[in-house]
Amino acid sequence: MTWLAGRSYLYSGANYAGVTAMAADGSSRFHPIMDESGSCLCSGDSSSAFKEWVSPGEKVSYWSMFSVPSDVESITLEIPGFEPIENIPIS
Repeated sequence: MTWLAGRSYLYSGANYAGVTAMAADGSSRFHPIMDESGSCLCSGDSSSAFKEWVSPGEKVSYWSMFSVPSDVESITLEIPGFEPIENIPIS
């Protein structure tokens, strides 16, 4: 798993560590998980497709890894600067 060693996954700098998942009922908020060295398991600025600004109508793929309890059936995804994405089913 050498890909985890890259600076792409650090909470500092431009990355998507600020994205949170919230249980649909609002009872819990989940942050991207971190590895043993404190690095975020999420998209970062060393990605070749990283963009600091997304224009209206433009599509960009990023990712964040969360640990969500098995009894949570759906989440609301909160991305800073965007409207929440509600009722995402967990399978």
